[in-house]
Amino acid sequence: MRVIAGSARGIHLDSLIGDKTRPIQDRTKESLFNILSGVIPGSRVLDMYAGTGAIGIEALSRGAMSCIFVENNRSAIEVITKNLEATKLQNKAQIVLYDVFDVIPYLGKNNVKVDIVFVTPPYPLVEKSSYRDKLLILFSLLCSKQIVQQEGLIMLQHRKTDFEMPQEAIYLELFDTRTYGDTQCSFFKNTMK
Repeated sequence: MRVIAGSARGIHLDSLIGDKTRPIQDRTKESLFNILSGVIPGSRVLDMYAGTGAIGIEALSRGAMSCIFVENNRSAIEVITKNLEATKLQNKAQIVLYDVFDVIPYLGKNNVKVDIVFVTPPYPLVEKSSYRDKLLILFSLLCSKQIVQQEGLIMLQHRKTDFEMPQEAIYLELFDTRTYGDTQCSFFKNTMK
């Protein structure tokens, strides 16, 4: 696993031992960032289920202004810290030890505003409709609390799945889906005016 482009291009990133995280494949990551190339420079990023930090680090390497890494696994936080040091991007980063479903009060209290959210949970969780609904409601809350800015976007990485939007996810619109092998990236936008 390596940084594909930008200031940290070619730097190899540490991985986590075991199967607690599923790092994004380089090919998928490259395609994803090609799609987002026009919006990454100068953006403020939130990397949820950060794992090794690979997605947030790629965004920083490509010119994102800042990234908050949200992770609830202490071993993963150690790996993110090492990877940020290796890429010399730690000054643009903040790492927070939180479960993603508990992080909104922290983000609100610290007046966090972001343009892009990357969400890469373990695939088996997203395959459960109850968990998927809970995630989509969380995304809508990020929008309604103005943590995700107007016109901001949220990318969810998962296995191929059809989405039905829960009624509570009123500030969220699924506007694009890309498939790479068994991986799908779904793009949502903030529809709150």
